[in-house]
Amino acid sequence: MNNVCQFCKEEDDAQITVHTVFPGIDLAYHSVYTDCCCLGIETQAQGNFIEIHYCREGGMEQCPKKGFFYLMPGDLSVARREQQPVRYHFPLGHYQGISILIDTDTVPECFSCFLEDVDVRPKELAERLCGKENCFVIRSQDYTQHIFSELYTVPKSCLKGYLKVKVLELLLVLGEMEPNREGSAPGILSKLQADLAKKAAAYLSANIDGQITVSELSEKFHVSQTCLQNAFKGMYGVPVRAYIRMLKMHSAALRLIHTNDTVLEVANEYGYDNASKFASAFRKIMGTLPAEYRRLHRCTG
Repeated sequence: MNNVCQFCKEEDDAQITVHTVFPGIDLAYHSVYTDCCCLGIETQAQGNFIEIHYCREGGMEQCPKKGFFYLMPGDLSVARREQQPVRYHFPLGHYQGISILIDTDTVPECFSCFLEDVDVRPKELAERLCGKENCFVIRSQDYTQHIFSELYTVPKSCLKGYLKVKVLELLLVLGEMEPNREGSAPGILSKLQADLAKKAAAYLSANIDGQITVSELSEKFHVSQTCLQNAFKGMYGVPVRAYIRMLKMHSAALRLIHTNDTVLEVANEYGYDNASKFASAFRKIMGTLPAEYRRLHRCTG
C-alpha cells in the first residue's frame, strides 16, 4: 500500500503511464497522436468500475450507453466502465489527459482510514454522480484545472505521496458535487444531436482555412442556427467560433511538432502575419508559447 507501482505502454500513436495509488485506484497519464484508439487502464479484475477522465489538451469523444458527449480542455467526466478499456475518438488527432480507474468493489469503503477528515465513499459517489445516465460531466472549472495541472509539475522524488494527496483531494471535491450544480451537467446528447455536431465539426476541420460562419453551417446542414449552436455546445462545451479557434491552434501545434517550419511560417499558414499575435492566440488555447510547446512535445510527436 505504501508503494506506487508504475508501468508504461508505448505504441506508435499513444503512450500511457500507469500508477497504482491506492488499493482499487489506478491513475494514468495519456498522450495520444491519432484519431481513434483504446484508451484507459487495463485490468484483469472482475468488478464494478468508474473511470474519471480529465482532458488537458485536444479532445475526446465518449459514447456512454444512452448518448454522446465530448471532453474539451479542462473538462472532466465521471462514468461507469466495463472491465476492458474503451475505444475513444479524438477528432483533433491529438489528446493529452489523465484517467483514474476506481474498482468500487475493492477500494476502501471510506478514505477516513487514510486521513481522518476525508469522508469520501467511492460507491456512494459513483451512484450519486453517474446515476441513471451512467455518466457525469464537469465543464472546465478553475478548481479541477488546479488539481490536475499540478500532476504535470510534481517532482519524481515525491510523486508517490503526491498522487495520493491529489487523488484524495479530487475525490473530496467530487464528493461535494451535485449533478445540477452550475458548471456541471449530464452532458449527454441524443444520436441526432451528436451526429449534427460531429458533421459540423468535421466540416470545420476539413475547411480549416476558410472563414465559416454559424449561418453558413446552419444552411449547409438545413437546421436553424439555434439548433446547431445548442447541439454543438452540448457536444463540445464551447460555441462554434471558440471551437474554430481551438481547431486552428491544435492544428498549428501539430505542425510545430512534426515539421521544421519556423513559428512565423506556421503563423502565416493560419492567417497570422505577426508572430507575436499568433503566439498570444496560441498560448490562450495551448497554455504555452509556440517555441516552448515545440521544445516540450517534439520528443513525443
